[in-house]
Amino acid sequence: MINPVWIDIAANPEEFTQIKEIEAFQDVVFLWVLREDGKVIVGIEEPWRFPEAFDPSLHDTLEKMKEYFEENKKFFEKDGSGGHPTLAAWFADDGRSSCYAGAAYIGGELKFNKSSGKWELSNKSGRFGRIDEIREGTVTLEEVTEKMTEAADIIGESVGIDVTLDIYPK
Repeated sequence: MINPVWIDIAANPEEFTQIKEIEAFQDVVFLWVLREDGKVIVGIEEPWRFPEAFDPSLHDTLEKMKEYFEENKKFFEKDGSGGHPTLAAWFADDGRSSCYAGAAYIGGELKFNKSSGKWELSNKSGRFGRIDEIREGTVTLEEVTEKMTEAADIIGESVGIDVTLDIYPK
């Protein structure tokens, strides 16, 4: 399943800016991925739960997503196709999904910390967080920190927010 309401943060920063201004969304955990092409994609895992974050023209799409998800929930839970992989799709110029779907280097969660007043970018993701690879030694903490810093810089510069890193494992 591809999340049709994900945001390419550098190309369409106004979409996230509009969401972050809604105080209720300070409690929402956003998913993010840094794709192999260097683009940062941000989205909400179950966007139909937050229709007020989206233009009314998308509400029918959100409802269809919810229906599709509910009909296929057991399958998604079994094969693990929700979450971050829904953000890591690529599309060809003609709009068709490309063979690179799912190609992301790292991903995690982006959330607002009310205590610090800053946004925190973590690598909390079962498939894209690189946590197991750090533990196994197949990637270094420095490599993960470098890529997370790249993603945090893109997000911060695109939408004008302070982003701090929260790196796992701790």
